[in-house]
Amino acid sequence: MPGYHFLTHSAEETKKLALRVAAQLRPGDILAMSGDLASGKTTFTQGLTAYYEVLEYTLSPTFTYINEYHGKDQDIIHIDAYRLSTGSELISMGIWDYYESGAIIIIEWADIVADAIPADAIGLRFRHLGATENSREILIDSPRKLDLDQ
Repeated sequence: MPGYHFLTHSAEETKKLALRVAAQLRPGDILAMSGDLASGKTTFTQGLTAYYEVLEYTLSPTFTYINEYHGKDQDIIHIDAYRLSTGSELISMGIWDYYESGAIIIIEWADIVADAIPADAIGLRFRHLGATENSREILIDSPRKLDLDQ
């Protein structure tokens, strides 16, 4: 499984990395994000939705669990599993229907619901670095090669 390692030093750099990742995605791809609070997951998602020209402002769906975005030629499902306990809760919310929809699925706090995420999901791990307030380490594990040198 190809792995990629990035450091970003601002929200803008995190969003630019998301644009590069978005350019490599295919309909039906699943992004399984993990990382502490304020580690960059939602900022990354904002960059990704910008790539698909989503007009709505992208917020983490912490209290609604799921936000659906309709971008240019691609739907995006943004899930926040922070308040869930297990993958079975995600399954009872109808996640398999979303998986089969052709939408790009973004799951924040994926480690909480790992048992409900397919093995071929693209894993993203975010870590806040102490160097500056906005420094982040982002590790990407993908089941296929991604061209992220753009």
